[in-house]
Amino acid sequence: MSDLRAFDQIGPGDVAEVGGKGLSLGLMIQAGLPVPPGFCVTSAAHRRLKGQTPSADSDLAGQITDAYRALGGGPVAVRSSATAEDGAVASFAGQQETVLGVSGEEAVLDAVGRCWASLDSERAVAYRRRQQIADDGLAMAVVVQRLVPAEVAGVLFTRDPMDAGGKQLLVEASWGLGESVVSGRVTPDRFHVDRETGVILDRHISTKATQWTPDGPAPVPAGKQTQPCLNKVQLQELAELARRVEAYYGDARDVEWAWADGRFWLLQARPITAGGAAEREQVRREEIAALAAKADPRGTVWSRFNLAESLPEPTPMTWAIVRRFMSGKGGFGLLYRDLGFDPDPALDDEGIYDLVCGRPYCNLSREPRMLSRALPYEHPFAALKAAPQKALYPTPVPNPSRAGWRFWLLFPLHFCRDVAAAVKRNQLSETFPERFRKEILPSYLQNLAAESTRRASELDDQALLQRLETLIRVTLVDFARDSLRPTALAAFARANSQRALARRLGPERTQTALGELAMGVKPDPDTDLAGALRELSAGRLSRDNFLANFGHRGSLEMELSQPRWAEDAVAVDRLTAAKSEGSHAPESSETYFQRIADEAKLEPAQRLALEKEIRKLHTFLALRESAKHYLLKGYALIRNVLLELDRRYRLDGGIFYLTPDELPRLVAGDDFAKLVAERRRRRTLALSLEVPQVLFSDDLDAIGRPVTIAGADVLQGVPLSAGAAEGPALVLLDPNLATLPADPYILVCPSTDPAWVPLFAQARGLVMETGGVLSHGAIVAREFGLPAVAGLPDVQRRLRTGQRLRVDGATGTVTVLPAS
Repeated sequence: MSDLRAFDQIGPGDVAEVGGKGLSLGLMIQAGLPVPPGFCVTSAAHRRLKGQTPSADSDLAGQITDAYRALGGGPVAVRSSATAEDGAVASFAGQQETVLGVSGEEAVLDAVGRCWASLDSERAVAYRRRQQIADDGLAMAVVVQRLVPAEVAGVLFTRDPMDAGGKQLLVEASWGLGESVVSGRVTPDRFHVDRETGVILDRHISTKATQWTPDGPAPVPAGKQTQPCLNKVQLQELAELARRVEAYYGDARDVEWAWADGRFWLLQARPITAGGAAEREQVRREEIAALAAKADPRGTVWSRFNLAESLPEPTPMTWAIVRRFMSGKGGFGLLYRDLGFDPDPALDDEGIYDLVCGRPYCNLSREPRMLSRALPYEHPFAALKAAPQKALYPTPVPNPSRAGWRFWLLFPLHFCRDVAAAVKRNQLSETFPERFRKEILPSYLQNLAAESTRRASELDDQALLQRLETLIRVTLVDFARDSLRPTALAAFARANSQRALARRLGPERTQTALGELAMGVKPDPDTDLAGALRELSAGRLSRDNFLANFGHRGSLEMELSQPRWAEDAVAVDRLTAAKSEGSHAPESSETYFQRIADEAKLEPAQRLALEKEIRKLHTFLALRESAKHYLLKGYALIRNVLLELDRRYRLDGGIFYLTPDELPRLVAGDDFAKLVAERRRRRTLALSLEVPQVLFSDDLDAIGRPVTIAGADVLQGVPLSAGAAEGPALVLLDPNLATLPADPYILVCPSTDPAWVPLFAQARGLVMETGGVLSHGAIVAREFGLPAVAGLPDVQRRLRTGQRLRVDGATGTVTVLPAS
C-alpha cells in the first residue's frame, strides 16, 4: 500500500492520514480552487519509522523520489502536517518545520525527515501543552508541493478579526515568498477590503527592504520598497477567492496565497482559531447579561480573591467539579456545618462563586449566607464601592436593618447557637489534629487504595464513570470537609491572637506581629514540599524518592487539565534548575513570641492564653499543608480517570471541556467534537476580556473596558510576611527558570503554587497580585524568611523587570526606588 497521496486523492475523511494542512489542500483542489500540485507523505510512514529518516525505508524513499520526479523536479515547498494541525482549535502556525526552495531527491528526503523530527521539538511540545492537546496518537504527515515563484505573497483573513461588523477582509502582502509575512520578519503592506465588493477601504503601505526567495532573504530594489504590492484589480480578485474559500468551508479562514505569472495560487486555508472583535463583543454581552441576572437588587460585588489564587482560569470540567466541592453540599459547605454554622440551603448547588469571563469570583452577596441563612450579615455595597481594595480581603458586617421580625423573635436561639458553635470549635481545635492523623487520614488513604486496585485502563466505561463519581465524593466531599478544617481553625486562632494583641499594640503593629509569630511553621516531613524541593535542588534527595512522595503535585494543581509532576519529566527537571543558596532561616518562633509578648506588656495569664493560641496557629498552619497534600492525591486520581476517557474517545484534551453530567452521553456514543471546539473558543474569547479584580453590579460594563493603570512610586498592598528587602524586580507571569538572573531579586508574580517554589530560593522578597495570609506564597515566604506583599492589582504590568524595589512586609508597601 502506498504511503503517499496526491492532492486530488485526498478526501474529507483522511485527516488522520494527511493531517490538517494536507486535508485542506486536498479539499481546495476538489473545490476547484487554484492550488499548486503536490503530494502528501501520510502519517502511517511516520508512525512506522518514528525516530528514523525516510531513507531508512528504501520503498518509502523510492515512492517519494518518484512522486517528486512526477512533479517535474525543481524547487518544492516541504511542510509539516501534523494530525492535530490546522484544526478549529489550534493552528500550530510556526510550531513545526517548513522548508522552502528544496531541490533534488536527497534534499526532499532530508526535508521530510526534518518535518518528522519537528513534531517533538521543544516549541511544538510546549505549544501542545499550552493548548492542552494530547500527544497520544499524534503523528506527522508531510506535504510536498511545487514551489510557486511568488512575485508577491501574503495572508488574508476572510473576516478581519478587528472588525466587529464582520464586513471587512484583511490582506497583508510583501514582495517575494510568503515566509517574510508569516514569520513576521518584515512589516507588510496592509489592506482592508470590503468583503462583498472588493473595494479598498483603507491601506497602509510599508517600506519592504527585504524579500524572501527560494535561496533565502534578499534585498528589495530601492524603487520597489515603498510601492504597493497589490493593485486594485488584484485585491478584487483576491476578495473573490476569499469569498469562494469561505463559501466552501462555511466558516472564516486564514489563507496563505501567492501571486506568480499573472495569477493567484492558494497555499493554505485554515480556520481562524483566535476569535475576532465581533465574537469578543458577543461574549462580553453574554457575560454581562449572565451577571445581571445573578445580581442582588440592592447591589452585588464580585471579588477575585481566595479561590482565584489556586484556580485562576478553570476549564469547564474542573469548574464543574470544583464548584460542587465549594457548594453547600460539597466539602466546603459541610465544613461550615461541622463548625456550627448554618449555611443557607439555597447555596447547596450554586455555592458562593461565579465564573466571570472564565475566572472564579466570589459573590459577596451570597458569601455571608454560608455562615447563616438567618443572621443579617452583609458586605456593604456602598462602602466597598468607595474603597474597592477592601473587597479583596472582605469581612462581613452586621446590618440590623436587614433583620426582620422573625430574626428578633428568635434572637435568643441564634445567640445560644453561636455560643454552642464557639464551644464546638474550641473542642475541635483540641481534638482534631490527633483524630485527623489517626482516624481520618488512614481511612481516606484506604479508600483511595481500594479505588486504585485496578488501573483505569483495565476498567470498562461504566466502571470508569463509577470510579470518577466515587473519587469525587471520597476526596472532595467526605475528606474535604475534614482537610479544610485546619485552614478554618488556623483562622480562628489567628483572630483570637489578633484580639489579644490589638488593644495593646494597635491594628497595624498587630498585623506585623502576627506575621512574625507565624514564622518557621513547617508541615509534617512527608508532606513538606518546600523542604523536599530544597533537598532535591541540592542533590540530597533523589528524583525517584521525590516523585514517590510528591509526584501527584504540580503547577496549577487545582486545574485538572494540568499534568502532575509524575507525568512531566521536563517540569521536574525545571524544579532542580534553581539551586538553594541564599535563603536565611528566620528567628525562632519562641524568640518572636517572647519579644512581642514583652512589647505588648502582657500579664502572665494573658501571656499563657496568647501562647496557647499561637501554638494552635502553628499546629493548624502546618496541618493545612499536610491536608492539602493528601487531598491532591485523590485529585490526581480524578485526573487519571478523565485522561483515560479522553484517550479512549480521542478527544485530544477535550474531556476537560465537558462536564461530569455529559460523560454518560459520551460513553453512549454522542459526538462532542463540535461542542468541545465551541467551548474552547468561547473560553479563549472570555479570557481575552479584561475584568477588574473587583466588579460592581452597577458597572458591569467594566468587563472588557481597558484597565487604567496609574503610575505610583509607592504601591500599597497587604502585608503577608514581616521584614524588609531591596533588590531588582524579576517580573514573571509563569514560573520560568530558564532565564534566572545571577543575582538575588524581588520576585513579582500573579500568585504562587508549588511550581514557583524554586524561584524563592534566590529571592529577597515576594510581591504578588493576589494572595492572603494563609496562601501558599505567604506560608513559604514566612518559612524562607522573605518579606512578602500581595493585593496589588495588575502589579505585573505596573512593575518592570530590573526596576529596583523595596518591599516592606510589615507595612505592605512596595516602593519603586529611583534609578541610581
